Amino acid sequence: MILYVTYNDQPSGVYWSQVTDVVAYMNGCGGARVRLVAFVSARGYRASRRAIHQRDAAAWVLPMVPTMRRWRWNILLLALVCLWSRPTGIMARGVFATGLALRLRKWGLTRHVCYDARGAYAAEWEEYRLIDDDHVIAQFRPLERAAIHDADIRLAVSAALVRHWVERYQWQGGAVEVIPCTLGSDHDAPDAGRIVSEGRRVKLVYSGSTAGWQSFALLENILTPVLREQPWVDLLFLSKPDENNAALQARFPGRVDVRWARASEVAGILADCDMGLLLREDTVTNRVASPTKFAEYLAAGLPVLISPHIGDFSQAVREHDLGSVIEVDDVVPKLHPTDPATSVRMRAYAREYLTKQAFDAGYRRILNVLS
Repeated sequence: MILYVTYNDQPSGVYWSQVTDVVAYMNGCGGARVRLVAFVSARGYRASRRAIHQRDAAAWVLPMVPTMRRWRWNILLLALVCLWSRPTGIMARGVFATGLALRLRKWGLTRHVCYDARGAYAAEWEEYRLIDDDHVIAQFRPLERAAIHDADIRLAVSAALVRHWVERYQWQGGAVEVIPCTLGSDHDAPDAGRIVSEGRRVKLVYSGSTAGWQSFALLENILTPVLREQPWVDLLFLSKPDENNAALQARFPGRVDVRWARASEVAGILADCDMGLLLREDTVTNRVASPTKFAEYLAAGLPVLISPHIGDFSQAVREHDLGSVIEVDDVVPKLHPTDPATSVRMRAYAREYLTKQAFDAGYRRILNVLS
């Protein structure tokens, strides 16, 4: 058996596409069985357990020891899981889960560890202080270094992240698979026709949080001139209402919509739009990122308006004409409804390059190491 361990990742659309769908895909590859072990917050534990079991009935969902400072205490429960299941390997999502897995390997409770790296963890916590706790933040660099250097194999979501490892942690190479955030099962919809009628309005969509770390100020600075100078353009935020998107609604009444949707509803909503927005500030966190929304926009037939430094995706937009790369001071050109031919081409790119099947060989190499 192989365990896939997550720590403090709460149920969400990203969790379904990048955790439960990955576990399901690897179990479809044959060979050793992969079982999800999810450590979730004790607060709301029953709701999280129920949500995860709706996607993966075989998952073991366990309550975390309270507070991030005590993350190491979870080793005792995970050790019991290993004594029961006798895993040959552990695929660990993030530095905390990998830290636990490496300790269990040292104790002889598993033989192999894969570090599933979703980003630059130390940089993200230092740049955005996801929890305002210097003691916790100080742990990230040594934990990330150990995960990179000591794991048997690594999964990186971008080639930019691998370069970051070399630059910051002097990593000199080893087994690594670069697999971006790919489409989840909620976005495996067939092609839909797109009707472009004369005089049709253009709808831009931003899918995701508008919290500060998602660079709302940059988004606002770019979109305000568009909304002011192109009155046929509307904007949809697929996010929860907050003071940021509410302020933009007040400035452009009737043209800015804010809507929260279930993960299963997102694909259909995106397919009714014209262009996806992926605009973020220039930080280390964003330079190595692999936003799930990129694949989701393209799968819905939408070209992407993207910042010039988003992981490997900005270069992909340039090379494959998947939208427009917008610098901070650029003027957004006149926008038009997305035509059917462009929509078909976006969907085709997503199917060929951003599905789990496209990285089948990489997943199988990880499974071979962990087996």
